[in-house]
Amino acid sequence: MLNFRNLALASACACIAGAVSAPNAAAQTYGKSDVFGGGASVPAPYARQTFDCYANPTDLIIAGSPPQFEQIAPFNYKGKKDTQDCATQHITTKATIWYVSTSAGPGILSVFGHDPTFYGYVDEEQTKYFPGVQYALSTTPLGSTDLNVYNNGGTETQGKSNVSIAAPGAESCTAGNNPYPNPLQCYGPLIQVPFAITPIILAYNSIYEKTLNSSGKETDYHFNIQFKQKDGSGGLRLSPTTYCKIFNGLITNWNDPALTVDNGGVSLADPNDPNKGSWSVPLQIVGRSDSAGATSIFTRHLANVCAGVSGNQYTAGTSTLPTTLLGPTYSTSNPNYPSVSGETPGLFTLAPNNSGVAQYTAFTAVPGGSNPSNCTVSGATSCIQLGRITYSGTDYVLPYVNKTQLNTYNLSMATLENASGQWEEATPGTALKAYSVVHSPQSNPRGKYCASCTNFGTRADPTAWVQNNSPNVLIANPTTSGAYPIVGTANWLLYTCYASKNQEKTLASVFKYITNEAINFDPKKGILASAGLSPLSKAWRTAIEEAFITNKDKLGLQIEPVGGAGTCSQSGIIGG
Repeated sequence: MLNFRNLALASACACIAGAVSAPNAAAQTYGKSDVFGGGASVPAPYARQTFDCYANPTDLIIAGSPPQFEQIAPFNYKGKKDTQDCATQHITTKATIWYVSTSAGPGILSVFGHDPTFYGYVDEEQTKYFPGVQYALSTTPLGSTDLNVYNNGGTETQGKSNVSIAAPGAESCTAGNNPYPNPLQCYGPLIQVPFAITPIILAYNSIYEKTLNSSGKETDYHFNIQFKQKDGSGGLRLSPTTYCKIFNGLITNWNDPALTVDNGGVSLADPNDPNKGSWSVPLQIVGRSDSAGATSIFTRHLANVCAGVSGNQYTAGTSTLPTTLLGPTYSTSNPNYPSVSGETPGLFTLAPNNSGVAQYTAFTAVPGGSNPSNCTVSGATSCIQLGRITYSGTDYVLPYVNKTQLNTYNLSMATLENASGQWEEATPGTALKAYSVVHSPQSNPRGKYCASCTNFGTRADPTAWVQNNSPNVLIANPTTSGAYPIVGTANWLLYTCYASKNQEKTLASVFKYITNEAINFDPKKGILASAGLSPLSKAWRTAIEEAFITNKDKLGLQIEPVGGAGTCSQSGIIGG
C-alpha cells in the first residue's frame, strides 16, 4: 500500500500530461489503472472532489439524455499538519476515477449485473458506455434480501428497474444478461461499507414572490424567518408533525397555522408584502423521480416519526416515494417556471437526481417577458409566486454550496426539531451525533477486531456495516442530544476480487487515502465537512481499514486481484 504522507504529490504539469480526454470527446481513451463507477447523487460532488485530489481530475457526469458534465471546484485543504491544493496536486497521475451521478438504484443494479449500461451513455453523442464496472456509491442500504440475490440468484429490484441474477453454477461468468451471471461466483463477495454520514435536508428558496413595476424595477419578497443561521440563510423551523403533514400532502399553503406556531408564532409573510394581511402562497412538494438513496433515508425517517399522523402514507424506508403521493415529472431540460402541467398541491412534482430537485425548487424565474403572472399585487405589472420545498443532500444548499460551487440556486435548509425537542441544523457535527450510537461490527470501542463483540453483527456480513431501511433502526429517528433527525450513510459497493491488478491497486489506494488522510476526515476543514457531510469516527475508520484494506483482523475480507489471497484464489473467479 502507498504511504501517502511520504508520497510526493504530483505537480499540475504532470497531471495535465497524464490526463485523458473528457468523456464527451469524440475519441475517448482510458488508462489501464482507470476505474469506473456511478450511483448516488447525494455524495457525488464530494466523491468527485476527493477522486480528483487522489487521481487525474475529470468532470462529474450527471446521467441524462444527453448526460451533463460539471466541473467541480478543486478542493484546497489547509489543515494543521497537512495541506493539499487539488487544483495542482494529486497523489497519482496514472489513473482516473470515473463517476456518473445517476442515483443509488442504477448504481446497485450495475454492480449486481456488472453492467455499465445502467449508468447510461457517458458521451454527448449518446453512443458510448463505460467499458466496465468496478464500484458504485449508494445511499440506499442493501439488506438481507438483496444480499441473498447477489449470493444465490433471483431478481434484484430498485425502483422500477430490476436485474435477474443466475444461481451459482447456473451460468458461466461470460454469459449474457438474461439472467446475469452470479456475481458471488464470478467477482467474489459483495462489500458494502460506509464512507460518510449523510444528513438529508429539507430545502426551500427564501424568496417566495417577485414583482415588476411599470419602470421595470423588480421587488423580491422573502419568508419572514425568525431563526436564521449564522450566515443569514435558512432558519425555517419545522417540527416533525408539521413536516409529516407537508410531505403527506396535508399542508398545501405557507400560511398554514402550524408553520406559524413552529416559527415563534410569527407569520412567514414578508413584513413588506402588500398582501400580508391576506397572505397566501401555495406550498408545492418536490421529490425524486428515480430510485434514490436520499428517498430511502427520507422515507425511513418519515415512517418512524409520522406513524401517528392521520393520513400518513409512509410505512418503511423505500427508494421511491409512495405512489399515492406522485404527481407529474419535471424535465430538467425545461425552465422551472411555469409549473409542470398537471402539478397538484399535495402531490409531489418529481425530478431526476439531486440536481434535478434542486433546479425545480429554485426560484430562478424573473417576472415579465414570457413568464406569465400567477399572482396579483397592486401596482405591479407582473407577479410570480413560487413556494416549493424538497428533500436533498446538503451540498446543494447554502452554506455548503459555496464550497462545491455546484449552482447559484441559493436554496436554504430548514432547521428541524429532533426527538429530544431540540431545533438542529444539518451540520457535520449534528450528523455525527446522530450516528454516534451505531458501532462497526465485531469491534471494540476503538474499532479493533473483537470476535465476540457481535451486538452489531459480524464483519463478514455486508448488511451489518450499514443500517437497514427499517423505521425501527437506531438512526431512523436518533435520540442523542444534539442530533440532526434525518440521517443515513453514503456507502461503497465493491467486489472482493478484481480482474485487473492495476484497477485493484487504484481502488485499494483511494480507499486507503479516504480512510487515512486528514483532507477527508478533518471534521471542520476536510472535503466531507465542507460539503455538509460528516466523516466517520476514528473507530469506524480503524475497523474498515482492518477488514477491507490491511486484513489485520485476519478474516480475509480485503479486496484482492484475481489469484490473490483467500476467495480470490478460487477456481472460477474472474473478478470485477
